[in-house]
Amino acid sequence: LNAKEKQSKQRFEVQQKQHLARLATIEARFKNHTLSSESRGNQTKMENFFFNYWVKVRGNQHHQFHTSLKIQHGTMEKEKMMIDAYEKTIAGTANKAEVRKEIAKVSGVPEVVFLQVAWRSAAKYFSDALSQVRAAK
Repeated sequence: LNAKEKQSKQRFEVQQKQHLARLATIEARFKNHTLSSESRGNQTKMENFFFNYWVKVRGNQHHQFHTSLKIQHGTMEKEKMMIDAYEKTIAGTANKAEVRKEIAKVSGVPEVVFLQVAWRSAAKYFSDALSQVRAAK
């Protein structure tokens, strides 16, 4: 990941140098009167347009790099917490409630648990409503 970021940064620096060289060439051609004022404006505009595109591409790549780093560091932190919880459990020094709390914090609560809790509360409601309907008959 770091190697790709370094390579991307170097590629962008080369592009930046080429951009400045192209602008200098355009200006030199204009000063020695081999390029009209209108052509100079058009070529400069197009060169800046293309270079600004690469500036945006580089910005997106750099943002993606930071996002990937955040994901990697988050994953490593979760892995470290799980290893600590396992070591405490294996050593027998861990409090069960504390270990469960740590594991839940790392892994999160699965959606199935939310569905089971919701179903239990809904089942009580359905049961009460059904008994009320039967009593009303």
